[in-house]
This record gives sequence, structure tokens and C-alpha cells, in this order.
Amino acid sequence: MPSTGKDRLLFPCVLVVKTPVASRKQVTERLARTGRRLAAQVEEAAQEQERTVAAVREALADLGVTPVTVSVDDLDARAGRAITGARFVVTVGGDGTLLAASHWVTGAALLGVNSAPRSSVGYLTFARRANVARVLARIRGGTLLPQPVARLEIELAGRLLPPALNDVLVAHEQPAATSRYRLRLGHRSEEQRSSGLWVATAAGSTAGIRSAGGQAMPLVARRLQFRARELYRVRGRSAALESGFVEAGDEIIVESAMEAGWLFPDGARMATRFPFGAQAIFRIAQRPLRLFADPARWAHTEGG
Repeated sequence: MPSTGKDRLLFPCVLVVKTPVASRKQVTERLARTGRRLAAQVEEAAQEQERTVAAVREALADLGVTPVTVSVDDLDARAGRAITGARFVVTVGGDGTLLAASHWVTGAALLGVNSAPRSSVGYLTFARRANVARVLARIRGGTLLPQPVARLEIELAGRLLPPALNDVLVAHEQPAATSRYRLRLGHRSEEQRSSGLWVATAAGSTAGIRSAGGQAMPLVARRLQFRARELYRVRGRSAALESGFVEAGDEIIVESAMEAGWLFPDGARMATRFPFGAQAIFRIAQRPLRLFADPARWAHTEGG
């Protein structure tokens, strides 16, 4: 068992692993009916996942660390307690796996390992199979430190949802339906109809909100950005809150005008109903995530 101060940086450790598409139930038969090229790509990604998990386990074992392993598909309350009590969390998969695990991380440092770089973006991940042993050795030696990354706190009906690392999409459950809501920021308020509303952190500013016309922000930025998707414009009326920023300490309030409204924090995995009259409050979370990340990926940005 680890005993030195440096070892304790990596212990207790939880390893969160992706379940490859090829290994999921009811997928094998469907893959058999697809073209050979797609099936080969999915199978190759599954093999890469297995090799990467094995490499991570071997590298941790060389450092005297035996992790508790959790599947990303089994992130229930029991798994969440293990992650919450960990000092070091490693995810093996892509951005989706890292985001799902991050919702449970409190004080631990989080390292993402991209298991299939040729088919997975892995923008939030830091390591891959080829360099994970070196990265872990640097972490243990104290020459590689996590970055404090701002997260998005969501208060809904008086309760806090798990913090989002990337963004939240406010939208109707049907993609083709109009999203209706009222937005309030400080003394300004506005009713909007759009394809949905993005609220994003600096970490998520290069994702969906940027595709919708938003600005990328430096990773160290401690403010939120919001932007309506395909805003319906009323003739003769300007939109004062189509997009903008929410500084640390401030908050933006969204009231649903949809019976079938939803909140999608970091994708669909943590989707939460947002019915007519419900209010969601978005603000920078008090506790940042300690993430091993390369700030240079966010360096060439507009605004801060």
C-alpha cells in the first residue's frame, strides 16, 4: 500500500472506464448488418479501449496503486461515493466518459486518458496509451499539476444538480419544437423563442456554444457564457439577451415556458425535466474541478 506523501497523491484511486460500443448489449447484431468498414472501426475502437485500460492499470501498479474500477454505465450512488472519496480519478474513454465522471468528483484530481485518439476527439483528456505511464510518473513526482477549472452550478427548484464541466442546454424535448423560456440577468429580462439556450463554462466554450456562434474562452476564465440557438426575432424588437457573459458571483435565471422542457447538463446522460414555470439558476460553482488539462488548447481564444 502507498505510504509516502507522493504516493498518497494517487491514492485512493478510482478508474472510470468506457464501455465500447461493440461490447454493448444488442449492438453486436446491428453491427453485423452494417457495412464492414463501420463494423471494423467500432471493433478497432473496442480493442484500443481494452489495450488502454490494461496500460493504465499496469502504469498504476508500477506506482503501487490499485484502483477501484467503475464502468461509466454504472455510475450510481455507490460508485459516486467511491469517486467522492477518492484523491485521484482516472477516466479511460473520451470526453463523454470524463464529463460523466466529473459530476461526482469533489476534491479529487481528474485525469482523462483518450483510449481511441483516431476516432475520439478527447478535447478534455490529457493522456493516451502511449504516454500514460510518463504522465502518471510526472503527477506522482509533482512536476505535473492539475488546473483549477470553473464548473457550472445549477439550482433547480431549490436543489443543486451535479455541477456541469462543459455546458447546459435548455431545450424542448423534441428537437424540431420551439424552445420557449424567459431569461433574466441582473435587471434585464427577456422572453425568447429559439432552438434552445446554451450556458457554458470556459472549458465548454469550444464545444456546442462555439458552434452556435459563441466565443471560445481561456481555460482559466471564471465566468459563464450564454447564447440562444437560432433565436426567433420579432419584427421591430431587438434582442438584448441573445448572448452574453455571467461574471463570477452573478447568476442568470431561466424560467421554462414549456411543458416538455429539459435541461441537458454535459449532454443527455444527466437530462432533467424542466416543465412550465420551473426556474433554473446558473452560476459559477464555488469549488472548481482540479483537471489535468493543456491550457494551450484554449489559448487561441477570443475574449476572456
